[in-house]
Amino acid sequence: MTINVRRARPGDHPAILSLMDKARGLGLSDEERARRGFVQGTLTSELLNRFQDGPGIFVADAAGELAGFAITSEPGWFPPQHPAAAAVAAVTKAADGRDLGRLFLYGPVAVDERFQGRGVLTKLLTALSHALMDDFDLAVAFVETANERSLAVHRHYEMAEDAHFQAGGRTYVAFTFSPAAFAQGQS
Repeated sequence: MTINVRRARPGDHPAILSLMDKARGLGLSDEERARRGFVQGTLTSELLNRFQDGPGIFVADAAGELAGFAITSEPGWFPPQHPAAAAVAAVTKAADGRDLGRLFLYGPVAVDERFQGRGVLTKLLTALSHALMDDFDLAVAFVETANERSLAVHRHYEMAEDAHFQAGGRTYVAFTFSPAAFAQGQS
């Protein structure tokens, strides 16, 4: 089955919201959530519209079915106590004065269980890297340390672990990657 990645359209929003709900892992034990991975946060159609108007939402389309999505956003969109803002602050602090260039946030991301293991995330990361590499220098993602699967995935892609930080009583790892380098490495 061919999986194509494209920018999301408003008609994709119901499927994105549905997959986001499934990917939260609600109803699973903490151990199952850690092993399977989970996404955090709550999305609404209004938020999706805002994300879509920013750097963008990317969807993996498998013959009309949503195989996965990756949301990107601007760092300034989040209040200081939000994990996204805390991740950017932690990465900036870790840079110790080095210019990081123009940043964007990467995530949340989810791949439907039916399509896992088929390279969907690689396709999403490659497409968004190609689309954003001329406008942004560095992507910032954050993963809760309790999310063993997501930590392993980000390490598999050799994203830099720039900082550990806390937000809302939880501990996170801030990962970064250059979209230009990722796009070139996956071409």
